[in-house]
Amino acid sequence: MIAPRVGRVRSPGHRVGRLGGLWSVVLAAGSGRRFGRNKLLLVTGRDTLLGVVVDNAKVVTGQRCIVVLGAGASRARQHLEGRRVSVVVNRRWREGMSSSLRAGLAALPRSARAVLVLLADQYALGPGDLLRLAATWTRRPSQVAAATVDGRPGAPAILPRGTFARVRQLRGDRGARQMLREPGFAFTSVPMAAATPDVDQRQDLHGLRHRRRRRRHACRDSDR
Repeated sequence: MIAPRVGRVRSPGHRVGRLGGLWSVVLAAGSGRRFGRNKLLLVTGRDTLLGVVVDNAKVVTGQRCIVVLGAGASRARQHLEGRRVSVVVNRRWREGMSSSLRAGLAALPRSARAVLVLLADQYALGPGDLLRLAATWTRRPSQVAAATVDGRPGAPAILPRGTFARVRQLRGDRGARQMLREPGFAFTSVPMAAATPDVDQRQDLHGLRHRRRRRRHACRDSDR
C-alpha cells in the first residue's frame, strides 16, 4: 500500500475567487507500459491513486471535473463511481497525451473559461498546491498559469479558453508542455516542487513508501 500527500488544506494566502468558469481535466488514459500494470489503480491508503488525484481536483472545481480514460477504461471507471465527475474515454490514447488533452477539451461546455489540467500519477500534489495555482491564475485569467520545477513549466497548469485552439493542434506525448516551452510563450510561473514526482516505473514505489514513512514520523512528532 502506498500513500499520497495528505493533510489539512491550507489557505493559499489570498482568496480564490471567480472560479465558476474553471473546470478540471484529469488525464488518466495511459496504459502504464513502463510500470507493467495500470498504476493509477494502485491502492494509496484507503483509495486508488486515481481517486486521490480526482478528489484533489474537485477541491478546486467541484463537480466541474472531467476524467479522461483510455487503457483499461472499464475497470478505472468502476473506481470513479459515486464521485460525480464526467468520464470521457479516449479511444486514441495510443497517440499520446495530446490526444487525451484534446478529448478533455472537447467535453468542456461552452461556459468553461479555463481548464485545470492534471496528470493522474502526480502523487505528491495536494489540494493546497492546486488552490495556490488557481489563486495565481485569477490575477491574470487570460494567461496560462503553470507549475514550474527548476524554471521548467508543466502540469498542473490552467489553460484559458484563448489557448484552446492552439492546444488542439498539439500532437504526441508531451501534452501542453510543448506549447509552454516554446520560446517566447508567455505564462504565469508557479514554482511547485511537488509537481515533479510521478509513478512511471516500479522503483518509483520506493519513493512513495519513503514519503509515507516521513509523514508518519512527522505526525508522531507533532503529537508529542
